[in-house]
Amino acid sequence: MIMRFSRPSSPSSFFVGFALLGVFVLGAQIQTRNRAFAQFGSAPRDNSNPILKLPAPPSQPPSQNPQKMKGQVAPPSKNSAIPQKMKANELFAAPSAKPTLKPTPISTPIPTLQPRFVGQKVIRVGLSTSGGAVAVYAPGGATLFDLNQPGQTISLARGARFEFAFGAPRASGRGEKIFRGPISVSVSGASFDGWQRVYISVDGEAARVSSNGNNPKYGRPYRGDFEVFPQKMSEPVKRRGPLALVNVVPLESYLRGVVPWEMSPDAPLEALKAQAICARTKTLDFVASKRFALGGFDVCDYDACQGYPGTENEKSSTTAAVEATRGVAIYKNNRPIDAVYSTNSGGITANARDVWKGTTPIDYLQSVPDFAANSPLGQLWKGGMTEAKWAQFCAQPWPSYARPDGISSSKYEARKYRWNQEVSVEAATRAFVADGISRVTDLQILERTSSGRIKRLRVTGVDAARFKAMPTPLPSPIVTPLERSDGVSVLNVSFPIKSVDLEGDGKIRAMFSKRLGSTTALPSSLFTISPLADSRGQISGWKLQGAGWGHGVGMCQRGAQNHAREGWSARQILNFYYRGVEIR
Repeated sequence: MIMRFSRPSSPSSFFVGFALLGVFVLGAQIQTRNRAFAQFGSAPRDNSNPILKLPAPPSQPPSQNPQKMKGQVAPPSKNSAIPQKMKANELFAAPSAKPTLKPTPISTPIPTLQPRFVGQKVIRVGLSTSGGAVAVYAPGGATLFDLNQPGQTISLARGARFEFAFGAPRASGRGEKIFRGPISVSVSGASFDGWQRVYISVDGEAARVSSNGNNPKYGRPYRGDFEVFPQKMSEPVKRRGPLALVNVVPLESYLRGVVPWEMSPDAPLEALKAQAICARTKTLDFVASKRFALGGFDVCDYDACQGYPGTENEKSSTTAAVEATRGVAIYKNNRPIDAVYSTNSGGITANARDVWKGTTPIDYLQSVPDFAANSPLGQLWKGGMTEAKWAQFCAQPWPSYARPDGISSSKYEARKYRWNQEVSVEAATRAFVADGISRVTDLQILERTSSGRIKRLRVTGVDAARFKAMPTPLPSPIVTPLERSDGVSVLNVSFPIKSVDLEGDGKIRAMFSKRLGSTTALPSSLFTISPLADSRGQISGWKLQGAGWGHGVGMCQRGAQNHAREGWSARQILNFYYRGVEIR
């Protein structure tokens, strides 16, 4: 049937009919838009394990128009929140203009994240970030997936460089919030907003990353994949900025980067094998403890956990040690132990409970003398240790398995065994101004542990709340010599004084720097204190003489190397430093 339209009898009736037709078309468009928003809002979200449980793309009916359309986004479906297919090499043909995303034909398959590293133990390493945009260079290419919005992907070609930034919601012209996620992805000048949790599936060789504004092509290389998501566990020095960067990597690949960072690749193989077993065990303990679960990772990449610079320090000797001990760890009661270790014990390891305040007794982390019974230190040890004997212990570089003989003759290594440091009154005062002390007058050891580590230390000085300034030099009428009960001469100040007591290895080592790991932190808490006087006989500072480098608990890395040189196996080394454990 053919419909014909007669000429309208008047111009007014023509305009009325045209207006009615416009209203009908507008209503149909609004209804279609509402159905699309309802379909998008009801899409399910997967908040479970995103790597192995990501759903497959929804089945779709055959396309009526199979002609391929490049660089376009798939339309929303009932089982997909924001299904997208974006190819960077096609979208970015004109980088000066931001691409317009158009529907992808149904015949184009949407990439899905397949199970990665099948059959391998996978861990999540929280990488240090400097606060800038997270940038990645993928020499072999990569595919990006939003783990919270299945179907949203970007496929990137070889040599791709891309970065992530954290943004805020934007408002439309009507004031409505248009915000699907806080992360934007930038590639070749084009930006894609609305990402929530980005998984970077890396193809081929290791990808490189940076977060300090430098070109990621020259950043540290890492095996495995990555995740980028909003930071939930920031740290003022190592994890800065609004975005977290996590390396998703097989455990054994991770250890290939850890072992050469923690022990010299030139060490004997049995010592390197002991280090590999310790590092593996410590990692498994971090995973089981869920210490960093809030931040979305298992272990950090600096000395609070274990140093991990990616692949840049890998050596054949350390890789051989990792492979020779694959899967081997240290257990107590069928649980991985806290296999802590330190650079140099100074000749005697520490009891964990003595070093870390509040730690429950750990029977496998006890103090172990690491010297021969007939050595000078062995003779000094007989009959018990006094403060005078500890002064000899710290001052004399007598032989022990922790002494770096045969490992390195450098002054730097020698300093890790015995060290000296002077602290002026002014430097000590700056460290305790925030504690209400306007001038430090005394440093006193209150208690030592059986391994010589200082357990409690008292800092005394002028109470700043009652005297805002103190004369320099001190007036003689108010300063008189005084000999303490331990025989040390100090100043007896008649001004009101204030004392601050420090307890525990971390607080004592960081008492001047206020942060462990800084260059001004004390190497260990095993040291003695002697006052220094100026030409007028007044105290100008203190001399600290110490032994060891680090907390001293668990395996001594220098001791392990010397034991290996004497023919000890990795198991013998570990059974010496960790008592009553099972190695399997």
